[in-house]
Amino acid sequence: MYAFTLGTAIDATPARVWRALCDPAEVVQWDTGIEQALDAPADYPQPGQHVRWRYTNGPFRMLHDRPQEVEPERLLRALLSVGPFRFDETYTLEARDGRCHLTAAMEVRVPVPVIGWAVERLYLGPQTRRTVAASLQALKRHCENQP
Repeated sequence: MYAFTLGTAIDATPARVWRALCDPAEVVQWDTGIEQALDAPADYPQPGQHVRWRYTNGPFRMLHDRPQEVEPERLLRALLSVGPFRFDETYTLEARDGRCHLTAAMEVRVPVPVIGWAVERLYLGPQTRRTVAASLQALKRHCENQP
């Protein structure tokens, strides 16, 4: 397993950041890797749901999203899978000095015998870290430019 935590301060309320994280119409505006949510119900996210998101490119174009814990405007934890790769992703939102501090914690797993650990540590983990860092910055820009 490869694990990391990243965070950023956003000049917006936790309610605004939550909406950007959870409204499929907004996700496709700031997350450049996502093309669309294929089957997100109106009450997304809720524990037990399974939502498929289509990626714009790459060898695996489908992300499976299974929310596990949802505390509106505070916590979103989901199990994600893309092809053979597995991710345990947790977003934590905290109001601080009129801003929202957003933390993303991620565990990356490649459940492939013998070579999975090497793929996690040498490629997928570092690549996922870079992708999450870029996503946090895109989300920050989106929330600050569209209150």
